[in-house]
Amino acid sequence: MKRFAEVGCLLACVGLMGCGGSEFTVAKTKGTVMCDGKPVPYVTVYVQPLPKEKKQGIVGKQGIGYADPGGNFIVGTYDTADGAVIGKSRVLVGPPMGEVPSDFKCECVLSEVEPVMEVEIVSGKPNVLEIQLKKAANDFERQKQQKVMAKLKAEQDD
Repeated sequence: MKRFAEVGCLLACVGLMGCGGSEFTVAKTKGTVMCDGKPVPYVTVYVQPLPKEKKQGIVGKQGIGYADPGGNFIVGTYDTADGAVIGKSRVLVGPPMGEVPSDFKCECVLSEVEPVMEVEIVSGKPNVLEIQLKKAANDFERQKQQKVMAKLKAEQDD
């Protein structure tokens, strides 16, 4: 009987914790990626939560969105389109993930390391990100972008 009570207590505790729930609260987040007034298709958008204090550890899980042919994206963190973690975040825009469409060409600066902007994700209202990428301004940036594109094409051909 004691064993039955222990198992019951354990199951109750597990039930209170939930299964696979999100650790950080998210809010719906979507947007558009543009460069020189034109939509940038197929790129990957990363929304990375920032700590409130420099010494603070993990403050949330990164959200990811994939731009469609019109440059529109919806961010997902724990699920496909559940949104981004609430709070201050930095936004990065990288090259397409997976198979790159043959018509993909981007003269803008893409980076999975350098943030494009910082945003505040809030609950209770729409979070719409209007991301403006900058064109590669000099030979170094253009060469760097060409290397990224060549690497993508090479990975796709393998």
